[in-house]
Amino acid sequence: MERTLKSMIFTTLLFATGNGAAADTVPLPFSGKHSSPVPKMEIGKVKRLSKEELPPELKAVVEDDIAKSRKGYEDVSEEYFDYLDGYRNHLRLEDDVLPNLKLTLADIARTEFENYEYEGMIPGGPTIAGPWTSVTRVYRRPDGVLIKLTEWNFVADGGAIVIIDEVMNKRVSGVPAFLSVKVAPSGRAITTLTWATDKKQYTLTAEDNARVRGARRLNNQKWLIKLAESIRN
Repeated sequence: MERTLKSMIFTTLLFATGNGAAADTVPLPFSGKHSSPVPKMEIGKVKRLSKEELPPELKAVVEDDIAKSRKGYEDVSEEYFDYLDGYRNHLRLEDDVLPNLKLTLADIARTEFENYEYEGMIPGGPTIAGPWTSVTRVYRRPDGVLIKLTEWNFVADGGAIVIIDEVMNKRVSGVPAFLSVKVAPSGRAITTLTWATDKKQYTLTAEDNARVRGARRLNNQKWLIKLAESIRN
């Protein structure tokens, strides 16, 4: 899918494409009239900050994420999942994607992924036609749960990542990670785990059609982290 913004915020990690942005500061894409830069943000690097070092607009976004994390889940509309269901329209065959992909796929051989039904790839990047700097591999677990693994080569994309320490609520192989759960009124839920290395950003999601609560939610989260840690960069 095409990237249309020079910088994007996903949960508590800041990803900024370097197209047209200065190497020392990156403007933030707020919907209001004013936006503030994150100082000394180097393109192609991962930077860790405290929320207290952020400009007011971004600090407010982060504190909202912290509140949702403490609650354990975020309420979303059914339309959120209607949008996600459109993923099939973007699926492509590996032979069509790999020759135009600017990243080396993580190794998931001899992992639980081998027990899943593979549906295909969804490439992403600055343009629809490529070359692509990110890709999502889509799987279906034997119980019907949809699993997606996304890798983004932010270095090749001229991007940078800022990690906000206070909101990293999990770890993947020793790396700070952010785990979130979104639940629709019908009970449909999605658990998302996001983490980054010095070369790539990873997002692993599991979509479930039953409400996730209590011990079951914790077990799902432990399982997702274990699956993430089986991925070899």
